[in-house]
Amino acid sequence: MKFSPLRSQLLQLAISGKLIEQSDSEPEVAQLGPAPASDEVPFALPPKWKWVQLKFLGDTLTGKTPPTSHPEYFGHDIPFITPGDIDEKCNVIYTNRGISLIAKRVIKTTPAETVFMVCIGGSIGKCGMATKEIAFNQQLNAILPNRTVVLPIYLLNVFTSSCFQSQLQSKAKGTASPIVNKNEWSSLLIPLPPLEEQQRIVAIVDELMSTLDRIEEAYGEFEGPMTEHFRNSALQKAMQGQLVPQLDTEPEVAQLGLAPAPDEVPFAIPPKWKWVQIGALLPFGGSSNQVKPEQIPANSWLLGLEEIASNGDLIKKIRDWDSVGSTKNAFKAGDVLYSKMRPYLNKVIIADEPGFCSTELIVLDVGQAKAPLLADYLLCFLRSPYFVSYATTHSHGQKPRLDLELGKQAWMPLPPLEEQRRIVAKLEELFTGVEQLKSLVEFAKGKPRD
Repeated sequence: MKFSPLRSQLLQLAISGKLIEQSDSEPEVAQLGPAPASDEVPFALPPKWKWVQLKFLGDTLTGKTPPTSHPEYFGHDIPFITPGDIDEKCNVIYTNRGISLIAKRVIKTTPAETVFMVCIGGSIGKCGMATKEIAFNQQLNAILPNRTVVLPIYLLNVFTSSCFQSQLQSKAKGTASPIVNKNEWSSLLIPLPPLEEQQRIVAIVDELMSTLDRIEEAYGEFEGPMTEHFRNSALQKAMQGQLVPQLDTEPEVAQLGLAPAPDEVPFAIPPKWKWVQIGALLPFGGSSNQVKPEQIPANSWLLGLEEIASNGDLIKKIRDWDSVGSTKNAFKAGDVLYSKMRPYLNKVIIADEPGFCSTELIVLDVGQAKAPLLADYLLCFLRSPYFVSYATTHSHGQKPRLDLELGKQAWMPLPPLEEQRRIVAKLEELFTGVEQLKSLVEFAKGKPRD
């Protein structure tokens, strides 16, 4: 799992006394049972802590399965736990199988806060803590903790730590089906802090683990398809007038060219907006800005499709070219550059300086628009799921290219200029927030520092 190294180190810090400060007011732990030799302890402990064998912290026992020849022993009165009922995060499923009250005559049940561990088989080391009375099979060992010296939840944290798991594996016998018997398991060492410090450790571990769970969930949602889904959803809402409020003080947009027939309207837009065809709004395609290779000055910015990522990010700028092999489109700072080839790749940017680009890129100059139009709003429209779908549908050829005449006929929702500004600002705010969250979870996902 992506976050398991971070969780593992957090637990190791907790059970070695390095996660929280020790308190001078808390008493030193009494040594329970014999103290281990210095070469037997896994690591050094704070002065008031002690290494204690598990068996001195409560009553240990091994589970048992009722005789299957007695069906009356099985039912739904008491959950019966096996290794398959415990997941990797120590959650316990209580509903898979159970025993009857009569079965208590032949097997022992244990109360809530029993801490148990799989000690036989391929899932050796899985552990959990009961929240109700349970019984369990012979693959599990358990301890009924003495709460005057150890908290059950602290003990569960120790069980899940890499230190305890390493001890367990070192005692395992057999390869096909490893086993640690109850006596060996009961002799494993537990780092024992004062009781009040256990409470503080448990509280901070729970808080940090919950935070990690939320970050991991967020990481899962905001990487890959979910990020793209979020962007597309925001862009589509923007094009429908659902992203920012409309203001009474802003004027209605004048109809430019013919309005669409009712059956041509792609979706509803606010009353002050208008549907306009792109070709009626500004020049879309054509050869008026084409230049021959010999007309391109040295060290000019040359832009090809391969320098634009499918999300619209500019990968690099090329200036150190030796020669230009074909006609290019000239563009200036502020022009919107839209790829007509494979429009589903969504390659569209705003130029931040003059240059020359592949003729596969359409140069859109908002300065020539016949109605107030922001380059950033046009960019958002061209990236919107609505237009990407339209352009893809109206593309043809082995390397699909948007049919320019059909591209000119695409209907564009046009809001008042000030609303365009608010839409662009809101989208920038949302997308920046997504990137910040992605950076946060990428940081949390990385290997923790030593």
